[in-house]
Amino acid sequence: MLTDDDVDQIVIKAAGDGRHNAAAARLEELAEKPELHAGEINRASLLVDAGGQHGLAGDWDAAIRCYQEAIAAGDCQRTDPRVWLHDALLRTGRPDEASGLLRELKAVRSQDPDLYAAVAESLEMHGLLADAHTWFTMGYHRCENADVPEFMLDLLLVGRRRVRHSLGYPTDELDELADDYLDAVAD
Repeated sequence: MLTDDDVDQIVIKAAGDGRHNAAAARLEELAEKPELHAGEINRASLLVDAGGQHGLAGDWDAAIRCYQEAIAAGDCQRTDPRVWLHDALLRTGRPDEASGLLRELKAVRSQDPDLYAAVAESLEMHGLLADAHTWFTMGYHRCENADVPEFMLDLLLVGRRRVRHSLGYPTDELDELADDYLDAVAD
């Protein structure tokens, strides 16, 4: 049975030798062997990992294919594959398709701070700062009463603060919470 350590080993090896396409091919191969899957390791999660490796190799079309297959497979126990597909679509100049995914993700009303952070950081990276601000803020508000570690909420606020600064927005009470977190971490 595959473990997280097995998958990590494939990814770490690729990080060391730069053979991301080989790692992606191996992960895709393992995705087609359900007899090896257990726990959080399933076809969808392996395809997401393969998509990540294709992305690191610069093969965004292959990454998109893997993410789409992961979505079709369903039951991904980790962050929703649509998050990674959204980023890959932005990277390949397909903003209309990416916007459609954002509407879907927004409608889910997830309480996973990682989902909001990943979407917001992708939007920020692509210069879509107002949208990034929306996703950081929405993530904080949707997750603030969820059963998640406090630092994950703080990280959403830190990202929000960074984007607000880039947009030239004045400091607000959530920015002050982000500053408090950053001060505490610095001590």
